Amino acid sequence: MRDFLQPFLALPSYGLATLVVLLLYGLQSELRFGRRARTMFAGPSDRGSTRILSASAVVPMLGFVAVMKAPTSSLLRWVPAWLSTPDSLPGMPSVAWIGVGLGIVGISTRLWAVLTLRQRYTRTLRVDRGHTIERGGPYRFVRHPGYLGSLLCLNGIALASGNAVVFAASLLATLAAYVYRIRVEDAMLTATFGEAYESYRRQVSALIPFL
Repeated sequence: MRDFLQPFLALPSYGLATLVVLLLYGLQSELRFGRRARTMFAGPSDRGSTRILSASAVVPMLGFVAVMKAPTSSLLRWVPAWLSTPDSLPGMPSVAWIGVGLGIVGISTRLWAVLTLRQRYTRTLRVDRGHTIERGGPYRFVRHPGYLGSLLCLNGIALASGNAVVFAASLLATLAAYVYRIRVEDAMLTATFGEAYESYRRQVSALIPFL
C-alpha cells in the first residue's frame, strides 16, 4: 500500500491538495439526477459544445500532471523543461494555494448549481418537457453558475501547477470553450422560452455576478 501511495506522497503539499481537488471535480462532474440528465446523447441544439468542453478540460488536467510528475517520471522525460517547471509563476507556493482555494470555490459553486436544477442539470444541451427558467439559488446571481464553477476549478488546478504556460493555455482553452457553450445554450433557451429568457438575460449576467 505504501508503494502505491509513494508517488502521491512525494508531491508538495499544494500538489497533493490540488490532486484531491481534481479528483473531487471528476467525481462531482458525474453527479446527475436521472437517466436523461446523465445521457451523452447530444441533439442538434448541442452543436458539439459538450465535446469542446471535454477537450478544454484536458488542458489544465494534463498540464498539472506533467508539471508535477515530469521531473521524476521516466515516462515523461520527453516533456520540455518549459512545460515541467513548477515555479515559473511568481509567488509560489502561495499562488498554488490560491489555485487550490479557487478549485474548492469552483466545486462548491458547481455543486450548488446541480442541487438547484437537479434533473434539469443535463450533461448535454437539451430542453425536456417540464423544464423551466430557474431564478433561484445561484441562478439569482449568474445565468451559468455551473460553468463559472468549472472555470474556477479548472483554472485553479492550472494555477496550482505553478507553471505559467499551463495556466495561460488553460485560460485560453477553457474560456474559449465556455464562451462558445454559453452562446449556444443561450440561443437554445431563447428559442425555447422566448421573451421570458431574453428578460432573464437582460437582468442577470452570464458569469460575473452583478455585472
